[in-house]
Amino acid sequence: MLKKTVESFDKTKIALNHFKQDSRDTVLIICHGFAMSKDSKPFLDLSNDLFESWDIIAMDQRGHGNSEGIFSFSSKEHKDIKAVIEYAKESYTRIYLMGFSLGAASCIIEVAANKNVNGLITVSAPISFEKIENRFLHKDALIPGIKKSGEHTFKMRLGNMFAKKENPVDVIDKISPIPILLIQGEKDPIIFKHHAETLYKKAKEPKKLIIIKEGLHSEDLYLNNRKEFVSLCSSWLSSL
Repeated sequence: MLKKTVESFDKTKIALNHFKQDSRDTVLIICHGFAMSKDSKPFLDLSNDLFESWDIIAMDQRGHGNSEGIFSFSSKEHKDIKAVIEYAKESYTRIYLMGFSLGAASCIIEVAANKNVNGLITVSAPISFEKIENRFLHKDALIPGIKKSGEHTFKMRLGNMFAKKENPVDVIDKISPIPILLIQGEKDPIIFKHHAETLYKKAKEPKKLIIIKEGLHSEDLYLNNRKEFVSLCSSWLSSL
């Protein structure tokens, strides 16, 4: 695994883990959600599991982990994703993108604007930040996040959560003709499943929605059934 940094639009340095095999021309970029990190155990494990099939670039969102800057709750992060995609284009002909929770929101915003990947997977994506039922700083969300991310949670640097931002529900229809897979937990306590259903309805073909029975939020969908989660992502990507 290579440790890299890329420079975003405002000179903020974004930290990456690059899992690379020389013979591959396809890469999957992974963007974690709030209070997590590319180096937290869930995302290190996910990166290694998916690396069996594709090269992986896992990024730290600004204000998280080893990336610089202040987290803007999906106001600026899509531009950081763009910088990572540009880095990937130096080595790969096919680029896929996977985002979790608020990271998924930023992925939707970026791909809708620039159509710069070959496929997009969103996990627990909200229709908008303001419509999230259980705020990310609520104890029922933050405390479990600390347990999963450990010390990386305390590296967070948070900005104004009310900064102006685009709403995924307003732009997701612009992603077509790029294929999109929306994954959602049936019993997500933070972003209720109607978010995924609304996004799916608004998105244009090609699109697919998977509601995981009894599933919870974001990386918990992977942690609670690793094989099933990796299999459904791999099968969809392979079908492209």
